[in-house]
Amino acid sequence: MSPLPFLILLLISLPFQVISQNHSTADEHTILLKLKQQLGNPPSLQSWNSTSSPCDWPEIVCTGNSVTEILLPSKNITQKIPATICDLKNLTTLNLGDNFISGEFPRQLYNCTKLQVLNLSLNHFVGPIPDDIDRISGLRFLRLGYNNFSGDIPPAIGRLSE
Repeated sequence: MSPLPFLILLLISLPFQVISQNHSTADEHTILLKLKQQLGNPPSLQSWNSTSSPCDWPEIVCTGNSVTEILLPSKNITQKIPATICDLKNLTTLNLGDNFISGEFPRQLYNCTKLQVLNLSLNHFVGPIPDDIDRISGLRFLRLGYNNFSGDIPPAIGRLSE
């Protein structure tokens, strides 16, 4: 069999792969700008704009043109964590430490299916740490200190296998 049909198929499919990668980056750009708005447009996130790539923003880390880390410690964020954050399908690290975020543990983070590192320390969270926190099954690092959580540490923490 001749390699010519395979080569033709490969050449035809390459533009579609490039288009889908750019489409993904554009989607993440839209998600992050919406997230910025939901966080109250903190002045510290001025670099998040419609004219630059999220991968060039200092608070964002990308791997393979996809957002994998959001690093927002000490940004004076006061708004609750919006569910929109989990629309970033490759998000592995979320650092929101040392802000002024209040309310109960943000269960919407259960939808961040690839989350491995979560830092919510030094905020104003209250109430119990959820009994089903192990639903964020891929967690390798969890930092919740210096909040106002109440009650015992749930056994679910021990079920985080990573």
